[in-house]
Parts: sequence; C-alpha cells; structure tokens
Amino acid sequence: MSKFRTVAVFAYPAEAVVVKGKLESENVQVYLKDEFSVAADPFATNAIGGVKMQVYKEDFIKAMGIIEQSNPELVKYRVEYAKCPNCGKREAREIRDIETARNFKEKMKAVLLNILPFSTSHNFECKNCQTKFDVNE
Repeated sequence: MSKFRTVAVFAYPAEAVVVKGKLESENVQVYLKDEFSVAADPFATNAIGGVKMQVYKEDFIKAMGIIEQSNPELVKYRVEYAKCPNCGKREAREIRDIETARNFKEKMKAVLLNILPFSTSHNFECKNCQTKFDVNE
C-alpha cells in the first residue's frame, strides 16, 4: 500500500509547480510523479497520464482544503474530495470556502468566518451527512 495519495493531475509540469509552491508554503510536502517524463516529452502527457501531484496520506485532507480554498480555478484539477470520517463519502468541503457553499446561509457563514479573527474547532463539513471535522482529527 502506498503512503502517498494523488490530489491532482496536471497536463504540464509548469502548472503543477505553481500549485506545489502553494502547498509547500503551507507546510505540505509534495511529490510530483512523472514530472520529468512529461517535461522531456510533452506530447506523451496523455499516454503517461499527466503529472500526478501526490502528498502523504496524513496531509491529504489539508492539501485538498488548500487547493479548494486557494483558487476556484484549481478545483478543476482535483481528483477526489476529502473523505468524511462519519459516512465515508468523499464530499467534505471547507466551511470557510465561499465558492463551495450551497446556499445563502452557508455563503454568509463563510464570509463571516473569513472576516472575523476567530476560528472554529471544525474546518470541514460533509455535504452528505453534515458532519463537521478538522484536518487534525
């Protein structure tokens, strides 16, 4: 069993390096699988499956949250959502993220949490079962 999990797949290494820099600035170690193969032959990216961004299993939820929060444009590179510890489905989103809020109440809550300088004990919420949890749990 691998100790890494793929959080995103990119067509070109240059795209992956930008996201890698963001994750590493947040203390998440990143490994780019097939980076040099695609750099050597860019036309082989489809055959290889692109540049796979991988993180340690322990950092997976944190990395997904950072990718989701950083820029809505990055969401298209996601491979899977964070897994809910309660129901086991991969539908967890960060509570502070305005882009993934489903209704007006969630959007207002996200805006409030971004503006006020206090933090909640739970940073993620499952869209399926509404369980709230933190990345450190």
